[in-house]
Amino acid sequence: MAVAGLRLLSHLQRLVPSLYGNPPLDLLTSVASFTDSRDPWTRPEASETAEAVLLDILRHAFIADTNSLSKLFARLLQDRVKLNFARTKNSAITEQGRQANYRLPDAVDFGDSEVELKPWKFRNVYILTVFRWILGKLDECTVQDHWPLVIPPLLAILDDEAIENKVKGCELLVTLLKVTSSSLLQKTGLGEVFQDALMPCLSYLPSSTSEEESVRLLNAVNPTLLVLLRARYPGSDSSAKKMAVLDQMLRIGILNGFAHTGEHVRTATVLICMLSDLIKEMGITSIKHLKDLLPLISGILSAPFGPAHPPLLLAAAFALQVIILNCWPRIGYYRGEILKGLTICWCTINEDTRESHDLNNIKIAIQQDVNLLRISVRTNVVELEDMDQLLHDDPQLSDLLMIGHRRG
Repeated sequence: MAVAGLRLLSHLQRLVPSLYGNPPLDLLTSVASFTDSRDPWTRPEASETAEAVLLDILRHAFIADTNSLSKLFARLLQDRVKLNFARTKNSAITEQGRQANYRLPDAVDFGDSEVELKPWKFRNVYILTVFRWILGKLDECTVQDHWPLVIPPLLAILDDEAIENKVKGCELLVTLLKVTSSSLLQKTGLGEVFQDALMPCLSYLPSSTSEEESVRLLNAVNPTLLVLLRARYPGSDSSAKKMAVLDQMLRIGILNGFAHTGEHVRTATVLICMLSDLIKEMGITSIKHLKDLLPLISGILSAPFGPAHPPLLLAAAFALQVIILNCWPRIGYYRGEILKGLTICWCTINEDTRESHDLNNIKIAIQQDVNLLRISVRTNVVELEDMDQLLHDDPQLSDLLMIGHRRG
């Protein structure tokens, strides 16, 4: 039915284009609610048709009045989006979409159920899709004009206790940050507010959170935090502040998080992938964390049952490459820890009789680790002799240790 209705609208647009110069809000809301093919009520065909219909509407509105697009978005945000979020308050911001100077505890409304307080979450769930479509159409100029109408619903979605909405909130925030200047974030103080909303999500770990939900949220939150930090601190003048947040992410999100994952290997794999992204962002300043990171990576690689979950081993091998590339001046000091993990992992995989493409990829990654290690310590004769002595003591490591030696 939705596809048929959207096709009819598209046909009417071609017949009478002037009908959509000033489209009714109900029409815009209805069509925009079908723009996300991931929604259970929308198919890809309906999403494509809805986007085409809306594009024609926006084009005709712009032709009629160059300022009409901003007015149209304002009407949608004011009369449709805000209406659904009106009773979802956040004491961290003012009505103007700025950081509140004095934050009071959020008022608790005992009179109505959550269904009444959050119609966007229960009755009118389509409004999230409408809001997402609006955000995707804003640019750096129009986002400033509509800032007070955009921020409250976005924070309401981010702060909601449902993991699904937190994930959606991360996606919406990334969309917003693409068209938000660092000066606007600084002037409004919203950078800190967004950070405060995202950081607790790093602690959503098993078993207090199901592993499936934990993996979904961690995969969404970490990239969003990195995008936020790049938007808040684009230059070198504020690099110290940026590094302080990255340090916090590494300690809370990775080191503390990994200590609580236990047997949940999927969550552990996500955390190690997050570690690679953080080290790339931190660069050589991550060298101060080597004493904690390398035992962690070595422990993963040397785990006796590691081959039972190849993605974790592969993530650890790639993370080690990132660490060596960014922290090479101090890598030689930890060569024993590194070689312990790599050699044990190599031997464990060789003892596995299964024919596995994943295990072969891990062996290739481990060989690359050894090669990088040799390159990083190539000026230290003693450290190179240690590696050669290990090869002499255990010939079965020749395929692992000789690869870097031959290239060297």
